[in-house]
Amino acid sequence: MPLLNRTIDGYFYEAVSGEKRPGIVFLPDLTGIQKTTHKCAEILSEEGNYNVLIPDLYSGGTSLRNYCVQFFMNSLVRNNEPTGNAPLAEFFEILDQFKEFENVDADNIGVVGQCLTGGFVLHAAIRPEVKAPVVFHHSFGLKGSGIPKSCSSLIDKKVQGHFSYVDPMCPVWRVKKLEEELHGNLEAHWYTLPHGIPHLFFNNDQGQKAFNTMMSFFETQLA
Repeated sequence: MPLLNRTIDGYFYEAVSGEKRPGIVFLPDLTGIQKTTHKCAEILSEEGNYNVLIPDLYSGGTSLRNYCVQFFMNSLVRNNEPTGNAPLAEFFEILDQFKEFENVDADNIGVVGQCLTGGFVLHAAIRPEVKAPVVFHHSFGLKGSGIPKSCSSLIDKKVQGHFSYVDPMCPVWRVKKLEEELHGNLEAHWYTLPHGIPHLFFNNDQGQKAFNTMMSFFETQLA
């Protein structure tokens, strides 16, 4: 995918019907794309009949270290600000290009973000075409609810969130703050699983429940 500052790799799983169908951008976490990520995309495309894109954020000349360092060194990125936030701007480039893919219904988009990329989902939830935003642990931003109040106030749709009771990267107080700011629009699900719930989707009962809950949300929200 050619972006403004680089060209990245991506994995596209086309909806099994081959007809125009909703699309889902499935973002990896800090560890990058894993076998579980691909298995999720396969199920979503084959059983859910969705078009799924997994962007490789660590490709295109950018390593894990180079990508992540800006999250810690740049206060605008660290606090998940809407402007001056290069990773967020790049995510929106990816989303806008994905909407142009053949057979992707540009008005019915889902976004999955986790850990490092979880904060992107909260910004995506503001956009009208994003009907199904799903976040697993939003580790950034580090202030308040994880997104500036000027942005959270613009979210007027249901956001599905999956969180761990004990999670140093996404503590309970941050989720509670987000619940307050979204005024009932956060559908929060809680687990005793460690940070990184998607890696456990197919490995235990709680992980499978999290995956099934996400699938049900897509079925409801993506008309």
